[in-house]
Amino acid sequence: SIDIYKGLINADASEKKTVWLGRIISVTVVVIGCSLAPALDNPAFGGVFKYIQQFQGYIWPGVVAAFTLGFILPKAPSMAGVSALVGGPVIYGIFQSTESMHGLFFLHQVFFTFVILVVIMVAMTLICPLAEPRKMPVRGDIALETEPVVKIAGALVIAGVIAFFIIFR
Repeated sequence: SIDIYKGLINADASEKKTVWLGRIISVTVVVIGCSLAPALDNPAFGGVFKYIQQFQGYIWPGVVAAFTLGFILPKAPSMAGVSALVGGPVIYGIFQSTESMHGLFFLHQVFFTFVILVVIMVAMTLICPLAEPRKMPVRGDIALETEPVVKIAGALVIAGVIAFFIIFR
């Protein structure tokens, strides 16, 4: 409601109107989700968990490729990242809709989509690299030191996971 409605449609919208629009959209999405949930019990989908995981395959490969290679290849052009974000759903969709790929587990389809996107991004970087490597902005106003309490909390979480693994394996 803020980014799209207030940002692009009605910049003068009041806070009250923006909040109400957000509430209406939230309720609408919940109703749609609740209406679709029983249909996901259909054996054709393989259950809700598999359906959700399979659907996320449209997002994972492109986002991971764009972020990972954005850090690894500082001379990668912006279009390489855009091609990963746009190409990911397209390539994965082709895998999902191709009859011969139906026997291929969806995580393998995600992996192959990721590899194809990496090859595309590397090729784009080799063909038209940026003249200067992209530099990350420096934020002097942010403390980058890790507080001791964070280290302790992290160690406790790891110890908890290990304990659960030992107890419930």
